[in-house]
Amino acid sequence: MLKSGYKQSHGDHTLFIKHSQDGKVTVLLVYVDDIIITGDNEIEMERLKECLTKEFDIKELGRLKYFLEIEVAHSQQRIFISQQNYVIDLLKETGKLGCKPAVVSVDPNQKLGESPEDLAVDREMYQRLVGKLIYLSHTRPDIAYAVSMVSQFMHSPREVHLQAAYQILHYLKGSPSRGVLFKRNSSLVLEAYTNADYAESVVNRRSTSGYCTFIGGNLIILDDLKIKRSGPMRLYCDNKSAISIAHNPVQHDRTKHIEVDKNFIKENLNSLYSLCLDYRTIG
Repeated sequence: MLKSGYKQSHGDHTLFIKHSQDGKVTVLLVYVDDIIITGDNEIEMERLKECLTKEFDIKELGRLKYFLEIEVAHSQQRIFISQQNYVIDLLKETGKLGCKPAVVSVDPNQKLGESPEDLAVDREMYQRLVGKLIYLSHTRPDIAYAVSMVSQFMHSPREVHLQAAYQILHYLKGSPSRGVLFKRNSSLVLEAYTNADYAESVVNRRSTSGYCTFIGGNLIILDDLKIKRSGPMRLYCDNKSAISIAHNPVQHDRTKHIEVDKNFIKENLNSLYSLCLDYRTIG
């Protein structure tokens, strides 16, 4: 692939991307003996198929419908990916198929710690369950935070951690068919949403932060596609103080520890077509 002009993604080493001089892109994703080829360069995709046929025995299965437990539905204007069958199988495996659905994936008032006084649970079982939840979060970003919490205790899980993982299963029971929707959109506005807590971990007082980025209203996680956005990037957060500091060059003594980061953001705010900072409530 590298000899054919494809570049290996830094975010996923099984992903190869080739950009043509006219701005078109061809993408190849490979996992063992399963391959996805997509893009907007029809000529290059046909050439790639011919090249792969010479080297391997391959069978073209047509439009993508299913790949590694991920279901893909197409329409003229939309593509929807989900793991509904994966969720149902997981509920069956854990005996939670008949459980009561939950509205949220995590109790917002619960702070998980190591809890050495609590009852220990089967580590192998816990690791297998959390591992499956991690894979599910690829199409269910709504459980990403909850999964990140329970994955911190894989080495020595306790009953309280297992119950937190079960809470995620109860939440999935109420919404097994949710997934990620990609819509055809002529606008390529880049937007990012970010949120963080400060020193909320009861184990080591570390902070947790998270973000997601959208182009044209579609969730993306890779910058390898080199999409040319229209207009400045819009960054949304729920912290008015952080926005005020980013806009205001006058710093209070207690904010000196973030002055370096502030100046970086400030430079981007002042740069044309770089960054716009707006307030959004979370929840």
